[in-house]
Amino acid sequence: MNFSINLATRVYVDFRKVNIGFLAAGLLLSIWLFFSIYMIVDNAAQLEKLAQYSDRLNRGTAKSKVSDSQYSAFQASVKTVNSILYKRSYDWLLLLSNLERLIPEGVSLRALEPSDKGATLKLSASARNFAAVRRFIENLEGSKVFKEVYLTDQTTVKEGTQKGLNFTVVCKVSAS
Repeated sequence: MNFSINLATRVYVDFRKVNIGFLAAGLLLSIWLFFSIYMIVDNAAQLEKLAQYSDRLNRGTAKSKVSDSQYSAFQASVKTVNSILYKRSYDWLLLLSNLERLIPEGVSLRALEPSDKGATLKLSASARNFAAVRRFIENLEGSKVFKEVYLTDQTTVKEGTQKGLNFTVVCKVSAS
């Protein structure tokens, strides 16, 4: 055995590899620290937004109490819109087609006024003579669409040398 080797005179640890390991560990820990700080800041910002949203909701429910007058005005506007929608849902083309078929020669329709959601109809028309008026009313009474036909108004009109009749008929329209 040779005991002449002095271990203290030589370095047996590769400090370059150790330093690279420490540098890599420090770099990984720095990245992890940066990511953790970013997540903490982001979570704090989200919590602040959530608190603001919650406050806005709480303030909104406290302020948005509706008075009775506002509620009744709202109901009136809803009722108006619903009546318009109901009138639009009625088959007006079928009604006008039936009227066109029933109006005799010598009668011209001046106005058409529906009421009671299209159940009652007021027809204003002009005719050359009373025979044309009578024929029109008989045609309405004979149809399956119009019921309870009544002549409510009749006036004689004279324009220059021509005479005519203006009349109004009220009838009920059956749903078909």
